[in-house]
Formats: sequence, C-alpha cells, structure tokens
Amino acid sequence: MIRLTKLRRIVNIPVLVIGAALTVYIGIAAFGWVKNSSEHYSIFILGTCLMAGLLAIRNICDERINGLDKRFFRLRMAASVVALVVSGVAMGYVLLHAVDLERKQPFFSDTDMIFGWLMTGSILLLTLLHWGWLLTTVITISIIYFFNGHLIESPLFITPHYDPKFVMNYIGLGTNQGFYYLAQVAADSIYFLIIYAAILLGVGMLDMVLEVGKITGRRMSGGAAGPAIIGSGIVASIMGQAVSNVVLTGRLTVPMMKKYGYSGSMAGAIEATASTAGQIMPPILGLAAFIIASFLNRPYIDVALSAMIPGLLYLVGISIAVAVYARRHDLPRLAEKANTRMIRLMLPTFLISFGAVLWLLLGYRSPAIAGLVGILLAFVMCLFQGKYRPNARQIYDAVEEGFYLVAVLSLLLIAIGPLGQVMLTTNLSGRLGSVLVQYLPDAQLPLLLGAMVVSLILGMGLPTPVAYIIVALALVPFMQQIGVPPLQAHFFVFYFAVFSTLTPPVAVSVLAAAKLAGASFLSTAWDSMKMAMTTFIIPFAFVFSPELMSFPHMSWNVLPAVLEVMAIQWTVSIAAYGYIFRPLAGWERLLFAIATLCGFLGMTDVGKEYFIAQAAIFFPLAAYAYLTRGRPRPEAAGHG
Repeated sequence: MIRLTKLRRIVNIPVLVIGAALTVYIGIAAFGWVKNSSEHYSIFILGTCLMAGLLAIRNICDERINGLDKRFFRLRMAASVVALVVSGVAMGYVLLHAVDLERKQPFFSDTDMIFGWLMTGSILLLTLLHWGWLLTTVITISIIYFFNGHLIESPLFITPHYDPKFVMNYIGLGTNQGFYYLAQVAADSIYFLIIYAAILLGVGMLDMVLEVGKITGRRMSGGAAGPAIIGSGIVASIMGQAVSNVVLTGRLTVPMMKKYGYSGSMAGAIEATASTAGQIMPPILGLAAFIIASFLNRPYIDVALSAMIPGLLYLVGISIAVAVYARRHDLPRLAEKANTRMIRLMLPTFLISFGAVLWLLLGYRSPAIAGLVGILLAFVMCLFQGKYRPNARQIYDAVEEGFYLVAVLSLLLIAIGPLGQVMLTTNLSGRLGSVLVQYLPDAQLPLLLGAMVVSLILGMGLPTPVAYIIVALALVPFMQQIGVPPLQAHFFVFYFAVFSTLTPPVAVSVLAAAKLAGASFLSTAWDSMKMAMTTFIIPFAFVFSPELMSFPHMSWNVLPAVLEVMAIQWTVSIAAYGYIFRPLAGWERLLFAIATLCGFLGMTDVGKEYFIAQAAIFFPLAAYAYLTRGRPRPEAAGHG
C-alpha cells in the first residue's frame, strides 16, 4: 500500500507537468501562433494520450489505496503502462512525420503502417481503461468493418474493397481524418471551457448555487427539491456531464430531499433528471453543441443559444412534476435557512467570470479565448470572497480536476473520430436512414417516433457525445428527407441521445442516483421516467414549432408554442402523479392522460382541433376536482 501511495505521487508529477505544458501550448495556439495544423493536432493528441495513460495508472492506484478491490488489478496496471508507452511512441512518430504523412497520404510505407496500427491499438486501449468496454467495442467494430466490410454479403452493409493504406489514412494516419476528426473540437473549443468549469467548482460555486436553491425551496411545497433542481441544473450546465454531476451534487441534495419526505427513488429521480438538464442547457450542452456546430458549419454560440428555450422548458417540466408530486404527498417547504452572506460574497465570482465568457462567445470570439478569460477572472474574483476565499489546496485540487476532466473528455472525442469517419466514408449512415423509410409509415409523426426509439436504443450506455454522433450520422440525413430543418434534426436526435441516460435498461444517470439514494434501480428508473414524460415532448415541439429555437431573435409566435408545451407538461404530471386540488381516482387520471395525448397530437401536424379536445377534457375535470376537494382520499388512485 505504501508503494502504491508513493507511485501515485510520482505519477501525479508528470500529469501536472504535461497538463500545464499542454495548457500553455493550447493557450498560445488560441492566438493563432502555430505552424502547421497536422503538427498542432498531433501535439494535442500526444499530450492527451500521455495524460490519459498516466491518469489510468493513477486511477488504479487510487482504487487499491481506497480499498476498492476491482478485479484484474495487475492486468489493468500492465495495460495502462503499455497504453502509455505505446501511445507515446506511436504518436511521437506521427508528430515527427506529420507534414510528410499529410503530403503523401494514402501512399504510406510499411513502417508508417506499423506505427498507424500502434496508434490505433493504444488509443483503443486507453479508451477501454477510461470509458469501458461498450464504447471501445463499438469503435473497434466500426474500424474492423471499415477494413473488412467488403466480405459482408448483405447489400445493406457491404462496402467496396478498400486498400488497407486507404483505410488507415481515414483512421488517422493521414493526420486530418479519423482520430483527428474531432480533435480540433477538443483542442480549439472545449479545452479551456472544461478547465474553467472545474475552476468554478473548485472555488466554491457548488456550495453557492445550492444555497440559491434553498431560497427557492423556502417558498414552495416540497422545497427540498429546490437545491437539486436549481443547483444541479446550474452546475450541470457548466460541467455538461450528467453522471459526474449526479455524484457531485447528489451527495448533498439527495439526503436533504429524503429528510423532508421524498422517497429514496423519487429523490434519486429528481437528482438524475435535474443533472441531465446540464447536457441540454447552454453554454456546454454535454460537448455536443460544439459537434453540432461543426456538422452544420455554424458558429458555436448560435447553436448554443438556439437551445435556450427548449432547455428552460426542460427545467420547467421537471419543476411542474415535482410541484404536483409535492402537493400530492403534502411535502413541507424547506425549513433550512440559506446562507445569504455566502451568496453575496461568492456570486460576483460566478456572475463576472461567466458573464465575460458569454459576452465573448456572443461576440463570436473563440471558445478557447472565452474560456481563458473566464479562468483568469475566476482566479482573480475568488480572492475577494472573504471567509469563503479558497485556500491553496482547493486551487490545486481544482486545477488537478480540470486537467483530469479535459484529458478524459478529449480522449473521448479523439477516440470516436473513426466511428464518425466510417459512417460517412462508407455511407452507412445514409443506408440506415433508408431502412427506416422502408419500414415506417410515410408520415412525419410516425417517422419521428421511429427516430426517437432508434435514438434511445443507440444511446444506451454510451457517453452523450458518442450517442449523439451515432444517431446524428444515422438519422439526420433521413430526417432532412422528411422535411425537418437541419438544426432541429440534429437537436431532435441529440435530445433523445441525452434522454437515454434516464431510460432503462441502462440509464447510467439513474443508476448513480439510485446508489446515492439507497433505492432500487427499477423504482428510481420508474420515477425518472414519469418525470421525463414532461420533457419527452420538447423535441417534437421544436420540430413542429421551429420558433422555439429562435432565441435570441424571437417574435411573439414563440409564446403560443411555449404555452402549448407547458399545458401538456402540466396535464402529463397530473396524470402521472394523480393530483390536482386533491388526489385523483384512477378514471380521472386516465382522462387526464387522454387530455395529454390530445395536447401532443394538437402540437404536431395531426390537427389543431385536438387542443380543443384537450381543453374540453381538462377544464371540466379540473373544476370537478376543485369542487370536490374535501372528499376522502380515494384508495384507487394509489400513491403516484
């Protein structure tokens, strides 16, 4: 154990040195001071691989030191060392010959091919160590398919017989495809924004936003959910990652909700759905906004701002569901006082740094420059936080966490490059879309429902950017064929790729929240699904009402669309939890569910007369519930 602790300390030194050197280099590159793009991104991939290999060794040491005796300790440690050495050697060779490789592609020498295979194998091994077997298997199968697709007899999947050197060029040896496909997004867009998010959390923003959530919680029934919805939503919008946000904020919010009467499964469900909001709220959007902008060839900030109204409607839907549940179970307001002094002292750090980042992005400055400015301002402003000023250890931990996050997320984007390249080069994405057209009815709504199901299935268990890329390449061309505008098509599949973290059988966000809440996975997943029903309608809403994605250039046409969505969110929450003015009987909940369906159909192109049917069911039922609110609680309604 002592030797492992010493090894961890030793390994951490090059992690910090490489992280600092790479950060300085990316900072210099942000101002355009680089010679050649092939060399530039080769340096970035080399630095990422070295950090990822060292971090894999450090993680395995931490597991044993903390008593988490996972299987195959020696094997995984050996794999980490091999991945570190081989990726360093292979990417070192590619870096030294980057210009030559770019010039002569795809006519590589045998030596070039050997190092190409070493590069491919080592990056896949690093992906396995950090992101698990499922993602690694998907990428590996796609690469094997690229080399051997001509052997498949099915006319749907067969490919031409590509020369291996031609394929290796597209895998990444040519230094502008494959592993380089999204490396530019990682280096030029997300790098400093991710570090900025880690710095913000490191200087105490998590505690501050949870205190802001308490202010709301003191003013509403079931107010213990306020810190989870507001705090987790804000933190997740900065981090852009659902599962890590569940673990980070849930350890504080879930016990508080259980203390105030929420069941364990409901507390976990609220935390999981609130943390998922960060993936669809500007500015980060789970990294996918940068990839969408790259696909659409549009400025990142335009894409991010388009997501503002749908993202807010997501939070509104969760809030409505929680409010109905809280009234149903007569949950109290939050009694704990908010630390207003903490808010006063720490809020300027968040507002000034975050405001500067948004101002620069709105001015179409690069995300790298915006992130750099945000980091500098956060460091300066945190010095004025009085008794809440972070100490040197907290700053050190924040920087260390920033290096860790940026390394593993950059590795993710590098690793999935070949997957996207294969689908584009072999036209597999177009062929998958044509299959959907053959098997689904020739109407927009059924086709969109089919796309939703495919997105949820393809997204199971995969990181959000990966799930999004798979479904976007497979389904967006098909969706554009049925008349969905490109921006709405990309966001439609992106939303359901995000929702796959909440839907069984995998539901990674729910799994993490259930463990924190001490509840069963199935019960937490069921409660998450009931809450998510208020949000599943949003992608359909912005497809049929594109004005919902018109922020900040809005007209009054957006108001009816927003009200339509909120009305459906309210009726679906009433049906799910069985409460409006009083607990509802089973037949009343069924009628509210029918009203929800009518509202959904009215929102689509089926016919606006369904809104009249929704109103005709809703208002008499709501009036009847109000007039009979004093009657005994019906046993048939259950407990929602």
